[in-house]
This record gives sequence, structure tokens and C-alpha cells, in this order.
Amino acid sequence: MSKKAATVLALASFLVGPGIAEVSGQGQYAKYLSVADVQKVAGIAGVKMAPKTEEADGDLNFAREDGKVILSASFYPASAFAGARSSKSGFKSMLKGVGEEAFVGPVEGPTLYILAFRKGNHTVVINTELEDKGTPRLSLDQLTAIARLIASRM
Repeated sequence: MSKKAATVLALASFLVGPGIAEVSGQGQYAKYLSVADVQKVAGIAGVKMAPKTEEADGDLNFAREDGKVILSASFYPASAFAGARSSKSGFKSMLKGVGEEAFVGPVEGPTLYILAFRKGNHTVVINTELEDKGTPRLSLDQLTAIARLIASRM
């Protein structure tokens, strides 16, 4: 398992801990983010929905034309935010201007590729995958724009 996958998995364990059930179902979350939205923000043509896999473990997953996952979005109850924020590997710093509260991560390395926010009844965690050299497929600015778009539809 890659270091990136381990960090996202550790963060997810705080979100889906005892007493907190993960909410799933791509259909019910499609109203928050579409292929067209991701294409526009990412500046990438040919984006498509991707099935849930080990790499694409969100409720909504998006891939480039070559099949490489660029974005996963997972939806949890609002109460999960506190647990996610307490993640020693996932939480790096708070982020203003997204939802009611938000943070970015992971802790290790200068590369930020996880953004979590709370708004209304939801905690949303979005993450991008890393290229072989550790460069995120989407920038923090792009992740922030996507998070703001999702939050605006809640």
C-alpha cells in the first residue's frame, strides 16, 4: 500500500469509526459534483466517472481519459469532522473559506492532496491522486475550488 493510500485510509478510519456509519451511493451525491464541473475546474477534457476501487474509494470518483483517477469525494455525517480533524496523519492546517470549517492534509511532506470540510449535515473529504513523482494530479487551488462548489450546493 502506498504512503498516500495509507494516509487516506488512516483519515477514513477516524470518519468511519465506532458509531458512525459511512453514507454511500453515488446517485445521491451526483447533485453536488458532476463530470462537467471537474473538467471545468481541472481544465482537463474527457473526465469520466470511475467505479469504486482501492485507488478510487470515494462516493464520487473521477478519472482522466487514460483511466487514472484524479479526484475522489466521500460524504460522511457532519459529526465525523471532529474525528477527521484529530487524525495525526491527515490534519495539517485549517483552511478558511470552505464550508463552516475545513482543513487540508496530510501532515507529512509539502504536498497537500486532501481537503476536508463540514457544512450542514455533511463532512466531505476530497482527495486527488499523486503522480509517480509525488505531484498531485490536482492542485490545492483546484481542490479548494471543487470543495467550494460542493459546499455551495449543500
